[in-house]
Amino acid sequence: MNYDDVNALALRVRASFESRDLVAFGELLSDDVRWGDDHHPRGCRNRAQVIATFQNALANGLDGTINELVVGTNAILCGLNVSWPTGAPRSAESIYHVYLIRDNLIAAIQRFDDRASAATAAGI
Repeated sequence: MNYDDVNALALRVRASFESRDLVAFGELLSDDVRWGDDHHPRGCRNRAQVIATFQNALANGLDGTINELVVGTNAILCGLNVSWPTGAPRSAESIYHVYLIRDNLIAAIQRFDDRASAATAAGI
């Protein structure tokens, strides 16, 4: 996969986030996409579970905006400003997702709390 392909995928990630279009985001995920630890009960092990997790978060008032999107080596680093609904134990924070790419689709989503770790994982 070349840089232009990954960059085009990154632009589609941004568009789906900005429009909150989970159908469009789901089209970017491989059927067997992984998110989180496979041994954790809330880890996602396929496209439907990832979309359900995003749907649940949005339905419960979680919101997020992309503040950075950088193409790495077969990966995309996505910096997010996340805000929780009123009354949640925390109000806002910055997190990072790294989308690992296989066959022009997102095959895994990894969460990081710091940019340096995310950049390393994304090959930046």
